Amino acid sequence: MFVKTYGKPYMQNSEVFENLFAELKRYYTGGNVNLEEMLNDFWSRLLERMFTLLNSQYVITEDYLECISKYTDQLKPFGDGPRKLKAQVTRAFIAARTFVQGLSVGREVAQRVSKEVWSLRQLVQVSSSPACIRALTKMLYCPFCQGIPAVKPCKNYCLNVVKGCLANQADLDPEWNLYIGKSFE
Repeated sequence: MFVKTYGKPYMQNSEVFENLFAELKRYYTGGNVNLEEMLNDFWSRLLERMFTLLNSQYVITEDYLECISKYTDQLKPFGDGPRKLKAQVTRAFIAARTFVQGLSVGREVAQRVSKEVWSLRQLVQVSSSPACIRALTKMLYCPFCQGIPAVKPCKNYCLNVVKGCLANQADLDPEWNLYIGKSFE
C-alpha cells in the first residue's frame, strides 16, 4: 500500500516503517515493548525523515533534527493523527497480544492433553492401579454378569470412576481452567 501510494520516497525510507512493524510484531508475540514509547519514537523518526526530505535543499544537522523532535507536541506536524493512531494501535495490539498469548497457552495445553490417554480401554494401561482396574471392570462388565448387557452405567458413576482413575492427571485441571478463564474474559 505504501509503495503504491508514495512510491520511491517510501522505498527510500521504508526502514522507518519496517522498524515499526518489527516492533509491533515483537510486542504482540510477547516481547518487552512499551507501545507508547515505540509509537512516539516512530513519529519522531518519521518527522525527521519527512523534514529532511521536504527541505533537501538545506544541510540539516542532527542537533537541528533533535530540536525539532523536542517540539513535536507544540508543532503537531501530523495534526491529531499520532494521538488517534496511538489509541487505535494500542487497543488493537493489546487485543492481538492477548489473542496470540491465548493461542500459545492453548497449544501448550492441547499438546499436554494430547499426551494423556483418555479412552477407557487405554486408561487401564495408563492408570493400572488395582483400585482403578477393579472400578473400571465393575462399571463396564457388571451388567453383563447380571444378564443385562444393554444397561449402561449412569453418568455420575462413570464420571466418578474416571475421576478416580485420572487422579494422577489432576495437575492439568488448574492449567486448563486458567486457559479457559483467559480465553473467555
